[in-house]
Amino acid sequence: MKFAFKTLDDIDYIGKRILLRVDMNCSVDPETKQITDISRIKAIKETLNDLSKSKVVLMAHQGRPGSDDFISLEQHTQALRNLGFNASFVDDIFGEKAKKAISQVKDGEILVLQNVRYFEGEMKKGPPQEVAKEKIVQELYPLFDFFVNDAFGASHRSQASIVGFTTVLPSVAGRLVEKEIRTLTDATDTDRHPWTLVLGGSKVEDKVEILSKLLSTDRVDNALMGGLIGTLFLIADGKISEGYSKVIKGYESAVETARELLRNYSSVITLPEDAAVELDNKRLDCDFTQMQNNPFLDIGPKTINRYEKTIKESAVVFANGPMGYFENELFAQGTMKILDAIADCKGVTVVGGGHMGAMAEKMGLENRITHISTGGGATINFLTGKKLDLIAALEAAAKRMDE
Repeated sequence: MKFAFKTLDDIDYIGKRILLRVDMNCSVDPETKQITDISRIKAIKETLNDLSKSKVVLMAHQGRPGSDDFISLEQHTQALRNLGFNASFVDDIFGEKAKKAISQVKDGEILVLQNVRYFEGEMKKGPPQEVAKEKIVQELYPLFDFFVNDAFGASHRSQASIVGFTTVLPSVAGRLVEKEIRTLTDATDTDRHPWTLVLGGSKVEDKVEILSKLLSTDRVDNALMGGLIGTLFLIADGKISEGYSKVIKGYESAVETARELLRNYSSVITLPEDAAVELDNKRLDCDFTQMQNNPFLDIGPKTINRYEKTIKESAVVFANGPMGYFENELFAQGTMKILDAIADCKGVTVVGGGHMGAMAEKMGLENRITHISTGGGATINFLTGKKLDLIAALEAAAKRMDE
């Protein structure tokens, strides 16, 4: 498969100073603030191994301002060391401390900069030429020979550290981005049906918008809903109390879209039929009429059975986001049984998103699933046919490099 962007095969990176943007946004325990899964860090090993004779400065984000998982990248650096890499950390992004540390990086060393989202300008979105004006880009780019982007999981975000550097440095894709684009293209280039989407997790505003785009392609035969996005649709359909919207960020802006989608795609969208709630620190499987405003933390057994049957009969399955509060073992059942069903499916199966993919690997299912993507929103955006912002920026950079 020939790409319109350049990869590491197209540049001489040995001995060069490389700015490497990766996505190692890990699951974090909200209480202890400790990383609970390093699958996204392991996913960049091939790129780091290829750059083992270069001076590598690694840039990444973790969480977003205000979230429980918005922490420093010190633990990520230790994880890299545990994987055998010569990695060090600097508690700075583009200030004098960072610049001094960057100047001292030697061949075979990796310097990890602080969480790029500690810089307010990183959260702004805009065209590459616009976000390239942010200080993070202007202060850092003169210090490097090449920009390598391996952050597939963030490839749908037009932010400074993702696309800004592509306008000012020769820029190529890392091995993970290369693999993801190749594999997802192969997996989606099919007319096989039934085509089933399993959609769960949070980030409800983003997911409602993406679901709308994906349903409009007429590709989807079944959309199985769970997690907070499932809760949103159950409220929109009048199945459960609006009181359950309190935990949904962006509820007001998303609920009308959900109602519209239910009207237009009632034969495609499948909602949970029962629930698992928390009562006296225990799991209680019940019908919606018995929930009594207890926390709704997983899909119930009737829903699981129905979803399993649909998944196993599918020709293509794409899954994104857990079915419930899987971090608590009591409420991981829905997610785990859905993943088992995906592994049993004889069709093309792709699991996207950090949490879902991490759970699949923890369950030892990676060899029974066609592809475990490191992307969540990026993977779903790809399915809608949308050109990912990172890929568009790398393609534009490739043209400049050829001029």
